[in-house]
Amino acid sequence: MTATGPEVRVVTRESLPVEFSHVVETGQLPPEGANLDLIATEAERTALARRFQILAVHRLEAHVQVVLHPVVAGNFLVKGRFEADVDQACVVSLEPVREAVSESFSRSFAPTIPAGGARTGTDEPEWLDPDSADPPDLLADGRIDVGEVVAEELALGLDPYPRKAGADMPEQYRPKPDDEEGKISPFAALARLKAEKKD
Repeated sequence: MTATGPEVRVVTRESLPVEFSHVVETGQLPPEGANLDLIATEAERTALARRFQILAVHRLEAHVQVVLHPVVAGNFLVKGRFEADVDQACVVSLEPVREAVSESFSRSFAPTIPAGGARTGTDEPEWLDPDSADPPDLLADGRIDVGEVVAEELALGLDPYPRKAGADMPEQYRPKPDDEEGKISPFAALARLKAEKKD
């Protein structure tokens, strides 16, 4: 990982339970923010593959910016882009499927709500509105784990149903010719039942 611009304290500890942890201390963030380049090590990629329950993470690189939120005072904005190459098991044949994942992201972070505190007043309707923007993540002791942000965005970008080109569904799982949108006519079901009794 590299950082450009004024020096920013970034904590990277392999002993942390998070697989890809790169923590930024927001209290030491300069006014112009910080630019970070993250490259996952082999151990981190192996741990991420285990976490996502996929075959392998061959590459994970990200460029991340951490800046003061341009609109909400006291909040922070984490934005950037990542690129990854992963292997997942084909949902049909279970063979490895190579997938390139590339996504841009933007997440906001707010100070932790004090103990016993609550969001009230004019804020409440916005938080209850399903069409409103996602609420900000909460800062943990003034820190933002930008590595974990990248890992979460990678998880969201994975294909939930990877399928290898040309992979055919096994015969026993294919719809029968007399099926129609998964439904069998009563007459076809009766004919099938009679044939099974004869056998």
